[in-house]
Order: sequence, then C-alpha cells, then structure tokens
Amino acid sequence: MTQDLEGLHLITELTETDFDLFKAAVKTLLTRTFIIRGIDREEELYDFTIRNSELFDAWFSCMDAGLIRDEGLGVICFRGGGDTRIRLGKEETCALLTARLLYEEKRLELSLTAFPSITVFDFVQRYNVLVGDEIRKTRLVEVLRRLQSHKLIEIDSRDPSDAEGMIILYPSLAMSVDRDSIDELLQSLSRREKAEDDTAETEYPAEGEGEP
Repeated sequence: MTQDLEGLHLITELTETDFDLFKAAVKTLLTRTFIIRGIDREEELYDFTIRNSELFDAWFSCMDAGLIRDEGLGVICFRGGGDTRIRLGKEETCALLTARLLYEEKRLELSLTAFPSITVFDFVQRYNVLVGDEIRKTRLVEVLRRLQSHKLIEIDSRDPSDAEGMIILYPSLAMSVDRDSIDELLQSLSRREKAEDDTAETEYPAEGEGEP
C-alpha cells in the first residue's frame, strides 16, 4: 500500500496552473467517468493526466479506485468499486449495446481523429432489430439522454427524437463494453427475456377452440 502512495509527493511539484488542471481532471473523472482526447474542452486535461499518470494513480488508490488508460482509443476512465458502478435497465442496456455495435462498424470508416456519428433513425432501426420490438419515442429520449449523461454519446440535436438528428459515438463506448462484454451482454439479455417468458401468464385456448 505504501508503495502505491509514493507518487503523492508529486503534487507538491505542481505549479498553480498545473494544480488547477489536476483538480479539474479529478472532478471530471469522478463526475463524468471519462476524459476523452479529441473533445476540445478536454484535450488539455487528457494530455495533463497522461503526463502525470503516477500522481493520478497514487491519488485514486487512496479511495481503492484507479484509472484505465487507452491511448489508442484516447480515453481515460475512472474505475471504482462496485458501489460506484452504473446500473442500467433493460432498455438502457440494449441501447448501450446498440451504440457499441454501431461504433465498432463506423469507426473503421473514419480517420483516427474523428468521432463516428449516426442518425437517430439508424440507431432506432438497429435497436428495434436487436430487441425485437419498437422503442417508444418518449423512452428513446430518456435512454439517449442517460447515455449522454455518462459521456458515451453526444446528441447533436435539440430534439433527441428527431429521426434526422445526429448522435456522436464516443470511444468511451469501446472501453465500457469490450468484445467479451458484448457477448456477455447478449447472453444476459437472452437470459432476461427467457425469465420474462417463463413468468408470463400462460394463454389457453377458449372453449371450443384447439384440438378436440
């Protein structure tokens, strides 16, 4: 444990400007989970956190937490204990999986510095195919805003239900749901649907219907 905290002394070497960056980076990670390279307002925080990784690792180890860094994706992620994990409902889980699958497809079409984007219509179409049911417009808005609040997507439209509106897919999706997790999510959804089917009321034919 003592060895993990050795980097804390580096905080005394920060200039006033650097200390402000340190506080801003910590606050962003604790409240929004991710710092993403390529978002203008976070570019400086990303570079600063990467340069001072030893200090950040020591700082977060004090709360039994840590950071995951993927410089290929350009994402830094706060990873805390079980009580800090985000709990998603069925529709939100399906939406996350849909966005993750679309990100994997679209990222190959763009340069390394660009964020892939899709229309709300494309998202809804893929979601409906995945779930096997249509999502209500009001619920769609709620789900998209929930994903946006966790910095997984950005809704580039005043009306999230506008079919022609754009959704920006952030690389934090790939860090949140890796390839193994995609398989686990699909299996989890399958088990949940089966459980719902098992608990559903059985329908019997009315009198005079069915086989004699």
